[in-house]
Amino acid sequence: MKPNKFLFLLVVTFFLFSFLGSFVFAEERGLEVEYPEVGGEKISTSTTISEYTLYIFKLSLIIAAIAAFTVLTYGGIRYLISFNNPGVMKDARIWISSGVIGLLIILASYLILTTINPEIIVPEVKPIEPNTGIYLINNQGEKKYISQSQNKIPFESVSLEFISTEDELYSVFICSKEEFDNKNSKEILNKGGTHSASNVKSIYFLWNKPGVYLYTKGGFGTPPPPKFFKSSSGYLEDLNNETKSIRIKDVEGEFSFLAILFSDIDFEGKNGIGAAIKDSSNLNYVKNSISSIDVSRVIPLSQVPADGGEVIFYDDIDCTKKEHIESIKAGSSPGGSYFSQFNKFGKSVNFSWPVLSFEIKGDCWVIFNTEKSFIGRSEIFKQEGCYPTLKGTYIYHPHPDIKREPKTATVFYTPE
Repeated sequence: MKPNKFLFLLVVTFFLFSFLGSFVFAEERGLEVEYPEVGGEKISTSTTISEYTLYIFKLSLIIAAIAAFTVLTYGGIRYLISFNNPGVMKDARIWISSGVIGLLIILASYLILTTINPEIIVPEVKPIEPNTGIYLINNQGEKKYISQSQNKIPFESVSLEFISTEDELYSVFICSKEEFDNKNSKEILNKGGTHSASNVKSIYFLWNKPGVYLYTKGGFGTPPPPKFFKSSSGYLEDLNNETKSIRIKDVEGEFSFLAILFSDIDFEGKNGIGAAIKDSSNLNYVKNSISSIDVSRVIPLSQVPADGGEVIFYDDIDCTKKEHIESIKAGSSPGGSYFSQFNKFGKSVNFSWPVLSFEIKGDCWVIFNTEKSFIGRSEIFKQEGCYPTLKGTYIYHPHPDIKREPKTATVFYTPE
């Protein structure tokens, strides 16, 4: 290697160690090796970024000085054994001058960084205060920051302090077991401030995200924590036939969530449906037997655009008319449904004639029921296009002993 290249690498290595060395270490994990003490600085798991920087700077000085001294020594030895060979003597003088220059650069760097502006090597790093999550607090007033749901918490707390607002974090569930147990937890609602919370070994965060929350107890009672839904589910699994109350958070200023609940899986049910909008719900028919849920985005009909679409109902198959046809436009004056939860967002129509086919146009969808009071079978259709026949569907059966057919339908608009 030529001396000038060695000098360049020496200088670059020094500055890389000095200014980037603090990124080599990780405070969150234990030390894998025992680092030597350098200039009174020693690395531990509690070492701060400032202390890392100072340690690396001092270590870099030592390494660079040793390297420069080695270069100087190597050049001196080559000069002594040159035997008056002009070429070897010239090469040795280059090595010696390179070593001297390297030492001068190291000395100058030290003077600049410690005498002119010592704060360069001892930066002041202000602690970043978290703006989300909670603090657990022990008897000595020490705080442990918790940012999300966690098991096996190694901290003996006596109280809990909320950092997040109620709009962001609805509540937390604390548990005395190291692995969080839904049924053996306690809910602490986020009303701000500090709350008693002892022997917390695991914790669950109930973030207040827009969507639908199903509770297994009336009045949003807990435990266990509610199950969150932002889209439809054809089978509620562990909540099957257990839902007792519903809480809904909308996207303010954009749209509301409408939850329609069915007593059977795959959005079917022989004994009517349940409906919920915001925290208003009607679960009379399915209160103790909810197995599937449809979650849709809706807006008040007064806000539906003029081209929001429509649903056209026909008394013959293939979307054709014999004697009757009826069109319900998205954005028509609301009302007409047994469910008050439907009336602000949907327009209902009752049929006195048999509906055999229908067509959906635009960004709207429809729910049918075989009884005007919605105590019968329901079925939802959301895809645009012509539905050529209702025969063979869940809501239609022509046999006189079983006879069922749609008696009512409600049309909704879904915003993009």
